[in-house]
Amino acid sequence: MSLPTKHLEAVLFSAAKPISQDMLADVFELSEQEISDYIKSLQSELELNDRGIRVRVSGAGVELVSVSESAPYVGHIRKREDKLSNAAMETLAVIAYKQPITKAEIEEVRGVNSDKIIKQLLTRSLIAELGHKDTVGRPILYGTTDEFLRSAGVESIDALHQEVSETEG
Repeated sequence: MSLPTKHLEAVLFSAAKPISQDMLADVFELSEQEISDYIKSLQSELELNDRGIRVRVSGAGVELVSVSESAPYVGHIRKREDKLSNAAMETLAVIAYKQPITKAEIEEVRGVNSDKIIKQLLTRSLIAELGHKDTVGRPILYGTTDEFLRSAGVESIDALHQEVSETEG
């Protein structure tokens, strides 16, 4: 099957969330290598034509995103409540770096109560409950989600840790 990139673009555009390459291969009845090649082709086509969207491949899957140069304009359509507070960003960074981590451990690092922020991050699906720590009281363990990876634009937590290490060193 020969797949015009417009079909791949249409599927990615219509998706509400990132789509796995496995699913794309199934949809178009192609091998994973073939779908990977079509993704690269669409990426090149969008860049070559200086379009306002790009294809992003992350641990969460494949999706269309706006180009970073358009951020000031795209930002105007985002609502203020979509933004995370500095405290929420700090909490999310602690969880991403130290996961799996309990609420008490988060609060120990931050030095403040984090109940409200943890609930907010759970509601936005940026973190999830991973289970319980095998200690007294069996506290909930938290970690980041695929939604966090998608919003951070990284493929994995390991890739995020590597990026942090490179900026620190």
